[in-house]
Amino acid sequence: MQLKRIFFLIIIFYAFLISEAFSKKILTLSEAVSLAIKANPQISSALKQKEEFFFQKNVIRAEFFPKLYLNYTYQRTDLGKTQPEIDTHLFGPTLTWNVFSGFSTYFAFKEALYYLSSQDDYIRAKINEIALATIKAYIEYFKEKALLEAALKDLEDAQTTLKLAQKRFEVGLSPYADVLDAEARLKEAEFKVTNYKYSAEIAKAKLLTLLNEDLTKMEEYELLPVEEKELLLKPFSEYIEKALKLRPELLSKEKEILAQESRVKSVRGEFFPSIDIFANYYREDSKFFPDSDFEFQAGIKITFPLFTGFSTVSKLQKERATLEKKNFEKRDLELAIQQEVFSNYKLFETSKENLSASKALLAKLEEDYRIVQKKYENGLASIVDLTTIMARLSEARAQVAVSKYNLILNYYNLIKSTGEIPGL
Repeated sequence: MQLKRIFFLIIIFYAFLISEAFSKKILTLSEAVSLAIKANPQISSALKQKEEFFFQKNVIRAEFFPKLYLNYTYQRTDLGKTQPEIDTHLFGPTLTWNVFSGFSTYFAFKEALYYLSSQDDYIRAKINEIALATIKAYIEYFKEKALLEAALKDLEDAQTTLKLAQKRFEVGLSPYADVLDAEARLKEAEFKVTNYKYSAEIAKAKLLTLLNEDLTKMEEYELLPVEEKELLLKPFSEYIEKALKLRPELLSKEKEILAQESRVKSVRGEFFPSIDIFANYYREDSKFFPDSDFEFQAGIKITFPLFTGFSTVSKLQKERATLEKKNFEKRDLELAIQQEVFSNYKLFETSKENLSASKALLAKLEEDYRIVQKKYENGLASIVDLTTIMARLSEARAQVAVSKYNLILNYYNLIKSTGEIPGL
């Protein structure tokens, strides 16, 4: 009967744990990045900026079509003292159509298309920034949580040391100063635990803010940690090659150069003649609403730009200089991107070695702590020896936590520097 009750309680306990797990919203890193990209207002702002370029393109496209106006003109003519004054009212439609502009309008339209296309790269760059900011917040939560776990171990060690010091003091093997040192170490450990407990919650709240989630329901969210085995490093040349193909800043600069080339051609087209077709139809009379006579005119107007005060030449030279500047900017950007990828690659390798070294140091200090603790218990070491090794052990635990999440962050920094969306 007793066994049945125990079995029943175990089933209820596991059912409770399962219900708790299902009631929480489990978030992986990639899911958090996706939610942040969808919820961030910066993306909406970038899309609106793209709309501005879209409508600017439509404004230029309108130059390909004829223009129809409805005109009204009033004219008063005085022919002299002996002649009567003449009032003339002209009312009717006017049609004009620029059928050739030396391809200036065509290349201006191509320029607008390139700038419109570059907005996609601008949006991609914003997405990459938001993704990396989300990853930083996500990793910061686990780093603070790892530091909290390290502080709890420090607290456990401090409690054990205090018990040893009190026990030795009670039997007269240690002075009361040992108890005071152990109590100071315990207070310090308690302070760290409290500090990291709240800093972990703050980091989680920052992440949920980026996801545009309700902070009052923060306890409903559970985050899954990132495993080190998921961070696979490829050859350096692959990252460089990928960065020169995918970096949105570089792609945008390339489209700016194409747009500027079209701009140069558009200005060059101003040296060619412009051809317009026009047609006017209007009624003419001395009354406000003429109804007795009408006129119709139609023809072709060809304009040759023989001399414009060298303004077109200067404009062309200016646009060519701008084109050369953009080409130099592109090369400078390529060099900066390669340097960024190289730095992030080496930082990842460094953080990987640092993590390995910090783990080895932690293992050694844990063994040293066990030895010194046993010696102190047997009267072969002082409280100073014990608290010194405890301080070093505490630093080593914190270093492992920091090194692990520096490794993860440097990996995603490397991914971002290649132009890919980190975390997805």
